[in-house]
Amino acid sequence: MNYIFSFSSRNSALRFCDAIKAYGGNASIVNTPIKGGFGCGLSVKCDDYELANGILGRGNYSALRAVYSFDGESYETLYNIGGN
Repeated sequence: MNYIFSFSSRNSALRFCDAIKAYGGNASIVNTPIKGGFGCGLSVKCDDYELANGILGRGNYSALRAVYSFDGESYETLYNIGGN
């Protein structure tokens, strides 16, 4: 299972990706899924939700707009500030 963290700011997406890597996690920058088509178009893909969620709690990532789980075939919305 992978998790996609969608941001409205490129800088926030890059900082978040770097923070996950700094804590030993596996993360990469990806295009935002069509389902979450707002913001800067960059998202962070990570396979460790607990680590990523902890990093969100320790940093200032107010540009986070949505979080999706991805099972390889479909996306499920876990969090969406836009309400869609």
